[in-house]
Amino acid sequence: MRLLALLSVLLPLLLVSCIEGEEEIWLEPDGSGRIEATYKMPTVVAQKIGEPDELVEILKKAAARDPHIELTSVSHQTRRGGVTLRFSGTFDDLRKLATFPERQLRDPAEPDKRVKAEVLFGETHLDISWRGISYDRKVDIGWLLKSSPAAKSIMKVPALLGDSSFHYTLNLPTSTRQSNATTQSQDGHKLEWLFPLKDHVQEPMHLTAEGDLPLPGSLWLIPFAVLVLLFLIQNRRARKKLPR
Repeated sequence: MRLLALLSVLLPLLLVSCIEGEEEIWLEPDGSGRIEATYKMPTVVAQKIGEPDELVEILKKAAARDPHIELTSVSHQTRRGGVTLRFSGTFDDLRKLATFPERQLRDPAEPDKRVKAEVLFGETHLDISWRGISYDRKVDIGWLLKSSPAAKSIMKVPALLGDSSFHYTLNLPTSTRQSNATTQSQDGHKLEWLFPLKDHVQEPMHLTAEGDLPLPGSLWLIPFAVLVLLFLIQNRRARKKLPR
């Protein structure tokens, strides 16, 4: 009985303590960019998203019919009871990448019903305007743990996740005005978030960033031309006031 009790504690630990995620996005001023991601998880957890072979094939077919997304590579590796999923690609609008599962993976007959693969994408809101760029993303892995019988104890004892974490990197085309990033580069263009999963069993990981977009080179001529025009007008008025 003691052995069974010990196994009931160790099994969830062995199954979920090796969950790791690393993702990096390079974003251009117009919202386009590229992405590289690697996710490692136990087989029993990965299967909650889908069988690795099937998931890779589904992603390939979905990207092939999506005009906004191009997968440059997607693969998986199964070893020692764990699955590693890797993919990279380009997109013409980050908002299209964020809605990729909704547009391409959901059943057209049930467009409001979320699919399990959406857990890796999360929910992203991107706003690009003359005011600048605003990035807001939430990723919730709680349902993965809740849906795995072997991981139910994790919901009660998050510390069993150990050092498991998700690491996100966002490369912006502008300096950051404000963000909740864990660290950022000196020029404010590169933001990094490190989320210990034991702290996000009940609530999603939340990434936010805001920055001012640089004006295109030709637009810098506009304020310069305005200053020159104001100078000429002022100079002309001054000449009219001079006594003849």
